[in-house]
Amino acid sequence: MPRAQATLTIALLSTLAALGACSSTAPPAPTPVVVAAPPPPPAPGVLDGPIGQSLDEKDRAAAIAAQHEAVSSGTRKSWRGERGAYGIVTPGAENGVCREYAHRIFVNGRPKEARGQACRDNGEWRVKS
Repeated sequence: MPRAQATLTIALLSTLAALGACSSTAPPAPTPVVVAAPPPPPAPGVLDGPIGQSLDEKDRAAAIAAQHEAVSSGTRKSWRGERGAYGIVTPGAENGVCREYAHRIFVNGRPKEARGQACRDNGEWRVKS
């Protein structure tokens, strides 16, 4: 190889090495992404029994969400489903780590009522029954 080419090759290799293009070390491994598990969905409570069986899936989801919100906040919560069912959840006073609640549901204009209990579990209200 002629001397001019050798000098140019060495200069080029030196420049590439300075830029890290010829690095002999492997690039760092990608950092793994850790995805936290989603919280468990609210328990259906009284909607798990016959009273919930009279609701379709979307109405049942609205009722469960209202029930969870009412027992968590301690305030009365109403809901209305897409198929005409509606209801009112009335939580009782806190009694230690638990509270009773009543859930009145109207399906085809007929009321059905059930009572249940919610308790705190690691600071979060969870419907137990």
